[in-house]
Amino acid sequence: MKASIILVALAATALAAPAPAPSPQDIDFSSLQFSSDDLSTGPDFGTTKESIPVSKPSTSDIVNDIKEDPASPIKKLRRGLGDLHKRVPGDCAPQPINNGPQFINLEPIPWQEAVEAAYPPTNPSTLGLYKKVFDGLRGSVSQIGYRGLTTLHAYDINACRTLCDKKAQCLGFNFYVERDPSLDPGDSCPNPSIITNYKCTLWSFPFLAGAADNTGQTRREFKVIIASSVGYIKPYDAYNLDNFTSYGQDLYGSINAPLLNGDNTYLGVKSYPNGDVNVDYFEPAVCAAACDAQTAYNSRHHASTPCQYKACNFFDAYVVLRDGKAQGLTCTLYTWTWDDSYAVNGGQIRSDGDYKVASSYTYTNSRLPAPPYIDTCPPV
Repeated sequence: MKASIILVALAATALAAPAPAPSPQDIDFSSLQFSSDDLSTGPDFGTTKESIPVSKPSTSDIVNDIKEDPASPIKKLRRGLGDLHKRVPGDCAPQPINNGPQFINLEPIPWQEAVEAAYPPTNPSTLGLYKKVFDGLRGSVSQIGYRGLTTLHAYDINACRTLCDKKAQCLGFNFYVERDPSLDPGDSCPNPSIITNYKCTLWSFPFLAGAADNTGQTRREFKVIIASSVGYIKPYDAYNLDNFTSYGQDLYGSINAPLLNGDNTYLGVKSYPNGDVNVDYFEPAVCAAACDAQTAYNSRHHASTPCQYKACNFFDAYVVLRDGKAQGLTCTLYTWTWDDSYAVNGGQIRSDGDYKVASSYTYTNSRLPAPPYIDTCPPV
């Protein structure tokens, strides 16, 4: 079955800020469907170092996806999400021992309390471009956009930030302390002695505190737990794309466009990753390819108005967070350019979660002026 991406529209939504005018284009974020079954959502427990490459789609994949499943204001939903299977513990192999205070021979709760006393939630609210979104939690981030893990030798937030600065597509990092076993728990060593590791994970989507819900696991009789977890995110470094000019700023929310002289300029929305296009990082170029592909699709499918079709001249690329976790890249497509005063949809509270918009960036087709409707019939 073709996995669909998709959308919605014309539904009453609970906006996080009032719209400047009545809008026909309120998108129900809870109906956006993402499929991330093949993408990593974080490190396995016991991992000390790894680097995960981004999943870059080809332009042909995006074009073919539009051909089979074009953006449209109304669609039926056809997909659910699968489960991710985690690593199974091993057989008493020695685990890497880190430097620094080790908090030896402490049970889980005393261990967390000792770590939190040593590293209280007093990290700065900003680190350069980075903004702190949580501190002092007992969980690590788990969502799509995982770019890798490095075990450091001390509780060093700046070292973790430097790793994110050096990593392409990194938009945030999570630094935390983990209570790990000295041996990989097995039949002969169900509850090994404790080692303490200082771990830094990198992420190519933003997140909020709700994403730090990976609170540990029990490996045989040993409890892996987390303490003093802090998360920082930074803005996307927007730049112009081929044939598209960036507004250049991270907007308050997504665009919520009213009618333009009685006409609906909203073409629809595409959500990635989906069953045909894997995208696990914030990349507006994917939206640009979808925008052009939608124009090409519309040029071939306009029987209802034989002499006209709608062109995609503008798009908003943003991330939808559900309960703090990034769901993926969302692209809303338009025939008309809207300024930042229409970026008012900061989120929605739905029965299945609290949805927020992050990393909202708009782009205008630099090949304009192109009318919202393109005439295909010669004048009489």
